[in-house]
Amino acid sequence: MNFIKKIQQKSQSSRVLFLWVSVGLVMFVIIAIWLFSFSHNINPQKAEQGLKKTELPSLFESIKKDFSSIKQMFQANLKNINLEEDEGQ
Repeated sequence: MNFIKKIQQKSQSSRVLFLWVSVGLVMFVIIAIWLFSFSHNINPQKAEQGLKKTELPSLFESIKKDFSSIKQMFQANLKNINLEEDEGQ
């Protein structure tokens, strides 16, 4: 709940930014899962053979890596917003 209180104390522009970044992340995950399941529903044997031949990382590993980089970028942006608000006061 402390996290929510901190967000409520931010300016409206910061809250709107947080909203859209959150919506974007959720939509990215939903679309990635949908595409992954869609490719397996078309031809599961062909999809498995393709993954074995190319040795691609699993979907969840790539999502985990992307999420960690997005999380770091988001944290850096929040720090910048905090610094700008502190300078304005």
